[in-house]
Amino acid sequence: MNVSDRRDRGVWGSVDRTLDVAIRSHLADPDGVEEPFLPDAEGKRPVSIHQNKSWSSLLIVTAVATTLGTVIPAGYNIGILNSPQQVIVDFCNSSILHTYGTAIEETPLELLWAFVVSIFLIGGGMGALMGGSIANRIGRKNALLVNSSVNVIAAIFFGTCGIAQSVEMLLIGRFIVGIGAGMSTSFMPLYMSEISTPATQNVLGLLCPVGINLGLFIGQVLSLEKLLGNEDNWNVLLSLTCIPALLCLVVWYYLPETPRYLFVLQQKTDLAFKELSRLRGLPVDQLGPEMEELRREATRVTAEMPKDGLNNTNSQSSWTLKTIWAKKSLRWPFACVVVMHLGNQLSGINAVLYYSTDIFLSAGLDKQQAELALLGAGFINVVMTACVVFLTARFCRRPLMMISTIGVSVFLVVLALCIFFINKASWIPYCCIAALLIYVVFFDVGVGPLPFFLPSELIPAGPRPLIMSLGCLVNWSTNFLVGMTFPSLQNVMGVYIFVMFAAATVVQAVFLFFKLPETFRPTRSFSPASLSVLH
Repeated sequence: MNVSDRRDRGVWGSVDRTLDVAIRSHLADPDGVEEPFLPDAEGKRPVSIHQNKSWSSLLIVTAVATTLGTVIPAGYNIGILNSPQQVIVDFCNSSILHTYGTAIEETPLELLWAFVVSIFLIGGGMGALMGGSIANRIGRKNALLVNSSVNVIAAIFFGTCGIAQSVEMLLIGRFIVGIGAGMSTSFMPLYMSEISTPATQNVLGLLCPVGINLGLFIGQVLSLEKLLGNEDNWNVLLSLTCIPALLCLVVWYYLPETPRYLFVLQQKTDLAFKELSRLRGLPVDQLGPEMEELRREATRVTAEMPKDGLNNTNSQSSWTLKTIWAKKSLRWPFACVVVMHLGNQLSGINAVLYYSTDIFLSAGLDKQQAELALLGAGFINVVMTACVVFLTARFCRRPLMMISTIGVSVFLVVLALCIFFINKASWIPYCCIAALLIYVVFFDVGVGPLPFFLPSELIPAGPRPLIMSLGCLVNWSTNFLVGMTFPSLQNVMGVYIFVMFAAATVVQAVFLFFKLPETFRPTRSFSPASLSVLH
């Protein structure tokens, strides 16, 4: 009996079966019939209700653990430095004095602080570029182990930098946690897309943006001065990034490798079917339709794969930026992925959040009330991103993206006008608050989450890891450039910078209107034709 058999028949097997019965009683369709995964060869639903399983306890545990180990730490570290900024700046100054015996002046100190913030984005770009390659070389499950371990290592640097009086350790920790955040945005959607079914892909596909926004909100709450954003606890605040990662590592051994990776890319047929059986909670002989879909996808990937000079193919290394662009069927989907990630950052979301505190203060709120209002905006951000799960289950992707880009563009202009005239009347600050919150809603409908979700539907399995990595690299790089140039542009353009972001969003909308294909057909059962779109 091998290790996997002992695991399946032992404690984990009992837990899996118990959870499966409990969870599935809450996941049936309202009509009492669970959604089937695939029709049979004649397009009919499976006869046996046991073939209709979409959610299983293992699938749920995998989704939760992956979200905890990857994107929640990523979101947590994005906005965690805002509240304790002055405390950490003072630490940097005292660290330089302790190590080198000299205090630095205000301007170099500001540059050091900018480097503490921006090195996270540099690490994010590197991690995004590496994420797909690592997932291809060592597998999705092992990539999750690497990603979670990186977050734990970063937390060790955060927890000890205060004791060591070392700003260098703080910088190393920020760089390492940035690598983990970048890896998570390119790897986590890939992992979720490869373990999902048509009935679960909307939920699993959107866990990446939902987890990022949830982590961001948790970081905003914990970084309040009354909680951990103070002189005594700021390094504890930073090191808490290891908690969700450790929770992921506790169950990592139990998590599955994706059947699609094993079957399509590794050609390990028996192991792929065994993992598929674990994921679905069904014996292999009841998984015929899904196994047949894996065979069809393997055939498509092999046929589409570029060949070397000996007419051989290698799924691990043959896809490059050049071969992707040379293939006409991939060129425009790849361009759409890049444009969506560009638009995600050029929509001005960070600039809006930057102005939000001033807007709340102008409306008559004191500093503490403005902080709470900002937390309210963050909570709306989380809720709206979660609501997109239901929207993508019922509506086509193109309309969602068009509505989102148009709404973002309009309310960026409205927000610019309201800020410009904010002192002209007592009611205008409240219009600013309303415009800001409506902008966040439109952003979360499409421009925010869909760049992390749509690539799994647009791109075939073979080049998907590379394209998702390149898209996330564009996202992190644009985030870095916007962050570095925003203060200068703000000084030159003032509130008109919102108009520039609105123009960039309009350009995105026009491009996607002509080039973004529809990848969703709102039906309860999936025909073979629709399956070719999903993969």
